[in-house]
Amino acid sequence: MINVTRRSYIENATPEEVFAALSDPKTLTTLLPRVQKVEMLDQQASSARLITHMGLGGIFGTIRCEGDLSWVEPKEILFQVRKPLPVETRWLLVPAVNGTDLQATMSLNLTPLLGPMAQFVPTDAVADMIAKELEGTLASIARRMSTISFQAHAAAA
Repeated sequence: MINVTRRSYIENATPEEVFAALSDPKTLTTLLPRVQKVEMLDQQASSARLITHMGLGGIFGTIRCEGDLSWVEPKEILFQVRKPLPVETRWLLVPAVNGTDLQATMSLNLTPLLGPMAQFVPTDAVADMIAKELEGTLASIARRMSTISFQAHAAAA
């Protein structure tokens, strides 16, 4: 199992505002670097089935990830992928002074996909790759929230 956690402080954005950005399927393709398409199916009050099409490049191309999305508004978003391999991505949003603390954790298990070959995967390299992607995503969210805040202040002036 590979686990990676990264944190970011999102200035001038409430947890509600950050939650709205993270829960909008239309903006996920701009916030998450490998996500090319998002389909939300069977949406309930605090859960849905979610399908994402992830661009992995190389021999993997684009893969379809199917899983369950659940949330506690505006505190947490959890996406648990079943296929093609078990991946859990959890976003925790905590109110902070003049902003929001955002924590992203991704956990994945390569064994169901690779079988015994998973033991030969350099887990540190995979963790580093995931960490860079999470850091890029957190930076993207911060930029988006900054743009939204700027636009709101400009409209109010």
